[in-house]
Amino acid sequence: MFSLSQAKAQGYQKDSLQFKIITQIKYKQSRVESISLKKVLCDYCTEKQTEELGLEALRLAALEQDDPRNKMKKGIKILSIYIRLSKIDFSAIK
Repeated sequence: MFSLSQAKAQGYQKDSLQFKIITQIKYKQSRVESISLKKVLCDYCTEKQTEELGLEALRLAALEQDDPRNKMKKGIKILSIYIRLSKIDFSAIK
């Protein structure tokens, strides 16, 4: 018989890594003028891993550009994007 006292949830914190990437969307006349990468916060990433995380964050920022919470008539919107990867998938980026 199955008992809830013996059940253990898979802890995402034990087997995954979270990265914070800061991107910037520049709006002019309610249209996107540019999307740029500001910073990848990772102390132990290789240059290739940092580059791959940055490219993924730019792709995600492009998907977020038309979200009403992010859209502006004129100005710069700073987006903090969090990416979670398993340790195995992260180590595969070489």
